[in-house]
Amino acid sequence: MPGKRLRIATSSYHIGHAIAPMAAIEKGFFKEEGFDDFELLTEGLVPNFVEKDALSAAMKNRGIQMVLGAQIPSVLIQSNRGEDLHIVFGWRFVPQTDWYARPGIKSFADLRGKKIGIRDGGGTGPIRVVFNELRKAGVDPEKDVTWIKDRIFAYHRTPDHVNAIKDGMVDCTASNPPFSEELERMGCTVLLNPRKLFPHGRPMAVITARRAVIEERAEDMRAFFRAILRGFWFERDPENFTYLADLEKRLRAASPSEDEQVLRMLTSPERLEKRPLPIQGEVPLDGLRQIGEEMKISGELPSEFSVESVLKNETAKQAFLDLRGRKELDEQWNRVSRTVEKYGY
Repeated sequence: MPGKRLRIATSSYHIGHAIAPMAAIEKGFFKEEGFDDFELLTEGLVPNFVEKDALSAAMKNRGIQMVLGAQIPSVLIQSNRGEDLHIVFGWRFVPQTDWYARPGIKSFADLRGKKIGIRDGGGTGPIRVVFNELRKAGVDPEKDVTWIKDRIFAYHRTPDHVNAIKDGMVDCTASNPPFSEELERMGCTVLLNPRKLFPHGRPMAVITARRAVIEERAEDMRAFFRAILRGFWFERDPENFTYLADLEKRLRAASPSEDEQVLRMLTSPERLEKRPLPIQGEVPLDGLRQIGEEMKISGELPSEFSVESVLKNETAKQAFLDLRGRKELDEQWNRVSRTVEKYGY
């Protein structure tokens, strides 16, 4: 494998996962960091709802050595089954988006028999958190609620998701300002506030890689991670909104997915600061352990499984320290650090 061109893919078809790496490519971060000999596939490797079963097989079929944006539960489940997958870098925290229920619904227990609006099925971070809260309330998320899947519940950037509650299409969904303000005026209840549950962020998606890449391409990975981190810092800077909004538009126009072509995520500069990107590339071990314990309770992992055995993030830590040792990047680091102080992640 040494010297071989790496093939890297985003796991999800969601264009949001391609923005930071594509910005890093276009802005020359990879070249500056000393590694740009890779091919990046951004159309998505495997559907969310089969990722936990098909991720490793899809990587083998497509000759992919690293996957960006894989869901943590998928990697843990596949690793437990003996697949050669490891967590090497943090990719996303759970977005700090509140979940609202129509008036009269005061708790997750009240959602029994009700409809919940989401974009996609599968084990994505926000949906897994909702699953956990339903189970705590004695509601079976597989049998006792109906999941309404529609692109109108993506990003909460239009009033369509509000109208879905008004019209009875769903009884509960996530929302952001300014549309959440209308839900509050309607008397809707906030059932879930992720920032209160996870004030410093809950890990959601990661970069996963084969052992051979970790052992044989450590320096290439280190350079790759440095460029990705710079892409994260760049993406969370409101000053870059005009460029990033144009990049999103171009990426969506090239997407084979009709849903992705019409959606927009980056609609205002202030939304960039809230992007749930880990600015150190970290995967908090306490958060990883919590996810592992939840999966053991739900029967997805055996009690003896060790999440620590899957985490191979020393190269990610080294990449971050490399960047922090460079004075010319202090301004960018100080700015993005203030953003973390503001939002907690």
